[in-house]
Amino acid sequence: MAKQPRRRCKICREWFHPRSFNEWWCSPEHGAVFGIQERDKQRQRDIQKAETQRKEQTQAERRSLKIRKLAVKPLSYFHSKAQIAFNEFIRVRDSGHSCISCGRNTGAKMNAGHYRTVGASKETRYDETNCHLQCEHCNSHLSGNIGEYKPRLIAKIGQEAFDRLIGFHEPKKWTREELQDLAAHYRAKTRALKKQLEAA
Repeated sequence: MAKQPRRRCKICREWFHPRSFNEWWCSPEHGAVFGIQERDKQRQRDIQKAETQRKEQTQAERRSLKIRKLAVKPLSYFHSKAQIAFNEFIRVRDSGHSCISCGRNTGAKMNAGHYRTVGASKETRYDETNCHLQCEHCNSHLSGNIGEYKPRLIAKIGQEAFDRLIGFHEPKKWTREELQDLAAHYRAKTRALKKQLEAA
């Protein structure tokens, strides 16, 4: 004769012989307590599920709102975001170097200075060979100090790269998506470079 299976009561933890496969209590009183506990657990699970769904819905609404807000922003907004990310990369890349124009490192504010200006050459706006660390005085007060910039730039990137930089470039029309990707690209490059510099 097979042994009658035993279980521990979920309430008092005493061993008992269940009368059915889904009976987890040793007495009707403990069955009632077990039922109340299970009902409370289910209520808590329902509350948590509803809260999770609410949070997911809120996040989805925020993402949708963000997308709608970005859709109405002018292209200049996306250029500004990309330019900020690009300039930060240039400052980190050239950190510790002197001004590309005057050769001084005065400790004053240092900018990311373009050799070919954004207004004169939109196509080289985000060209890394066209932008280098430059002091505030040369960048802002001397309009880039281009006369001094040129020989130091050639010495830095080489004549071939300089010729390519000042040569013809196909006109470029950026899309919002491309500028968002470009900003993300340079933020990632800056993070990676900072980690590399910290580890050195």
